Amino acid sequence: MATNYDEDDDFDFEDQPQDVVKQLRKVNRTLEKRLKELEQESTTLKSATRQRTVKDVLTAKGINPKVAAFVPQDLDASEEAVTNWLNEYGDVFGVKSGEESESKSASNNPALQAQQRINDVVSTGTPPGIDEDMYSKMANVKNAAELNTLLGISVY
Repeated sequence: MATNYDEDDDFDFEDQPQDVVKQLRKVNRTLEKRLKELEQESTTLKSATRQRTVKDVLTAKGINPKVAAFVPQDLDASEEAVTNWLNEYGDVFGVKSGEESESKSASNNPALQAQQRINDVVSTGTPPGIDEDMYSKMANVKNAAELNTLLGISVY
């Protein structure tokens, strides 16, 4: 069978570059440069994402987002890790731990006290006695006018 090409063309190396190592080094340098760019971009994006996450967690907890500057860089940016860090070091920034603030606000807020009583009824299945509720209201009275209002007595 006859072929349409010259067999000598298969071994013609004049069109190929003679210095392959030089070209490989050039390709290697461009790849290393691109790798450095991508690593820098990755680091920048990770840092920005971490800062945003920490600030969002702090804002959700009602804390000034500027506190994020004091959160250690090696701390995981998850909500749980930031919350644990706040519980441990929050007193430095005037932040009260979740349990303290909830217990203090619940003791001062009548709506939260009523909600607590409802939760107790649901969890135990027994309603609080009327005497217990009235006693707690009378114990919190600060003057005679409040006592009269509580008892429904009007003084002219």
